[in-house]
Amino acid sequence: MANNSKEKTTPTNPRTYLINSVQLTDIMKYLMSRPYAEVVKLMNMLATLNQLDPSIGADFVKKQNDGVSDGKK
Repeated sequence: MANNSKEKTTPTNPRTYLINSVQLTDIMKYLMSRPYAEVVKLMNMLATLNQLDPSIGADFVKKQNDGVSDGKK
């Protein structure tokens, strides 16, 4: 079988993001409206997200802008 262009390799150093429960709920509601076979893997990944310890503020991951762009605006 030819190379499957839908499969993507995971980056060696994946970025880490914080999302709040409202954003997670909105994403899950949207995915539940899609065909199961298309979203089951994504929903399983989202369902296993770990909760941030409340004693640690989310601002610990914010970096100072040092003039280096990641290409997004």
